[in-house]
Amino acid sequence: MRIHLNCWLVALWFWGASRFRAAIWTRRSLHFGGLIPHAGTAQRFGWRRFMALEYVPPHKQLWTVRNWLLLFDGAYRVWEFRAVRCRRFSTAAEAMAFMKGGR
Repeated sequence: MRIHLNCWLVALWFWGASRFRAAIWTRRSLHFGGLIPHAGTAQRFGWRRFMALEYVPPHKQLWTVRNWLLLFDGAYRVWEFRAVRCRRFSTAAEAMAFMKGGR
């Protein structure tokens, strides 16, 4: 039987394992209308790449032995992000216009 953990505990463990160099992030849950906070870690690899790691529950097995909402037997999900370009702007309005699709 696997140990039931929670995303916060796993994020803290990976943060400590990285000797506190990784970043810890939180966001609102994608399910449950954002009422439950979710956590993960992110770490930079090289100049243009970083990975985000999160521990996610088995969503379709809520209130079973595998998922008790806050403690669950989940899976590790890794997101890979690559920087495509980096631009600087002198004002926040210019930055926001660029983010909305204006070039």
